[in-house]
Amino acid sequence: MRTIMVLLLLLLGIVPAHGAADCEPPDCPVVVDAIDGPVHESADSYTAALKLRNGPAQQNVEVAYRFVDGTAKLGEDYQAMPRGTVTIKAGESQAGVPYKVLRVTGEQKKFTLEITSVKPGQIGKRVAVFTIGGKR
Repeated sequence: MRTIMVLLLLLLGIVPAHGAADCEPPDCPVVVDAIDGPVHESADSYTAALKLRNGPAQQNVEVAYRFVDGTAKLGEDYQAMPRGTVTIKAGESQAGVPYKVLRVTGEQKKFTLEITSVKPGQIGKRVAVFTIGGKR
């Protein structure tokens, strides 16, 4: 019954929380997750992680993304390419998207990175949240 439910969810385009049940690489679907960042307490350069859920890629995987302002604003609080594509190369399990925190204030500010497409594959956790400064 569980296998039927997972197949139904995959057909509907809904990816289960921990990937497809009972799959063995290389038969697992290609699912990419956006990983939340730490609380940034200093202005510096960082890398956002986009990770494959089911181990290393069997072939190159293209992941398109975009940064979305929240209370943190592009060009004021952080700097990044507003949108782009990175490749998770065959044999690797993640790719990085560079960004830079420009200023840290006493006020906590947030922005996100959103996966917009995965080729070949599926989007798992679509949005990663990044926090700049503030009190924890």
